[in-house]
Amino acid sequence: MSEINEILATTTAQISDLPALNESLKNESGLDPGTEFDEPNIGRNSQHGTMALILLGALLGFQLVILYWKQRHYRSFQLVTLVGLWLIPMYIFGVQAHFWRFMTIWVLYSIVNSCILYLASRKPLDHKTPRLVYKWFSIVYKVSYAVGITGYSIIMFTFFGIIQLFYTGPEVIELGVLLLCYGLYFGVLSRDFVEICTDRMASTLGYYNKDGFPRKHLRANICAICGVAANGTNEAGEQQNVFQLACRHVFHNDCIRGWCLIGKKDICPYCKEKVDMKEFKTNPWDTQQQLYLSLLDGVRYLIVWQPVIFAFVELAYHLIGLE
Repeated sequence: MSEINEILATTTAQISDLPALNESLKNESGLDPGTEFDEPNIGRNSQHGTMALILLGALLGFQLVILYWKQRHYRSFQLVTLVGLWLIPMYIFGVQAHFWRFMTIWVLYSIVNSCILYLASRKPLDHKTPRLVYKWFSIVYKVSYAVGITGYSIIMFTFFGIIQLFYTGPEVIELGVLLLCYGLYFGVLSRDFVEICTDRMASTLGYYNKDGFPRKHLRANICAICGVAANGTNEAGEQQNVFQLACRHVFHNDCIRGWCLIGKKDICPYCKEKVDMKEFKTNPWDTQQQLYLSLLDGVRYLIVWQPVIFAFVELAYHLIGLE
């Protein structure tokens, strides 16, 4: 009985000390321990759920709008995408972030590209212009490909700890990311520029019409891309390679490879018969290039449309009053 009485006495003393403990906690924290926190937490969780739904809806909605726009009005979609791809990174990284190296490369690239676009839009079109255009964009593509692969390799070697055997500075991973971004950006920008140049040049020559029949009849052994005879020799009498498609139309090897691989066309420039792209993959290098070109098409969406989507979402949050 004495033990029971001691337990009861101890419990009674603890209960009597609760008001003092409650007051002590209130003085130390500045909060009332009995304060309810459930309602603010519930409201905040509900707000976060609404924000997540808006973001998800914007991503899905813009995907459908972009897909519909691309299928119905490809030319306007192509032009808007190119302008956005060209100017948005310059505004973000050049004007706002003051990345002078990027600004310098961008300005030099834009000057040369403007000259190429001017030559491609001339009427009448010089027969040497298509090869010059494809040559320029082929060089830009190969340089951007090499720069991107170098940056990717540096990142992978750093990730697996190989770079650390020779150098441990943090600048290595920054260099890898920088090279990868430069390679991807200028690679995809060149792809869009050359597509516009390709359509303009082919339409000017008259052997290609994107929406109908060609304006000119293609004579035998004439390259429909540059308008020069594809008979195995050039004007100086030098030997040049020719390529015959399954539709029996003959082209200069450089012209048709530029049309299909660089200009992103998988049809004959004259009769629009489907071209088997495997015919141009004569070695593993060509296969790797094709995979890289597919990657560039995905990067275009991230550079141009992702900032637009997030800007729209931020505006929606502001109008609704979400934080």
